[in-house]
Amino acid sequence: MASLAINSLMASMLALSGPQTSDKAEDGVAQTAPEERGTDASQKLLGRYYLRGVMETASGLQLSDDGSFQWYLSVGALDIISGGSWSVQDGQVTLIYDPPEKDARYDPIGTVIMKIDGENLVPPAKMGRGIYVKAKPRPDRE
Repeated sequence: MASLAINSLMASMLALSGPQTSDKAEDGVAQTAPEERGTDASQKLLGRYYLRGVMETASGLQLSDDGSFQWYLSVGALDIISGGSWSVQDGQVTLIYDPPEKDARYDPIGTVIMKIDGENLVPPAKMGRGIYVKAKPRPDRE
């Protein structure tokens, strides 16, 4: 029963926009297409984001310059940490999640496409009303 509740929650919180796919290098690390890296658009997107506008939910996203990302979601007793590869094209960020670990209590997330809105990322409507807001650097860490 708990598994059904978790799967229902995941389906409502996450965009399951297709089957699980991944661009994996031979070493098993997620990779982004080389032509996508280093572009002005992708450089501006690098950094940390936090979810705003979804009650009682915490979520964060970090886009790294090596084409990888880390993501977390915390809703009630459900905590998920995942990652994968990301790329940017045509005003959108594509996140390709790594498959969940063996015996994970959630279904594969797959691919999520977010629209770029200034410095922020807007998830698909299936994910609800939230928006990932880019975190500002702290003055003591610049």
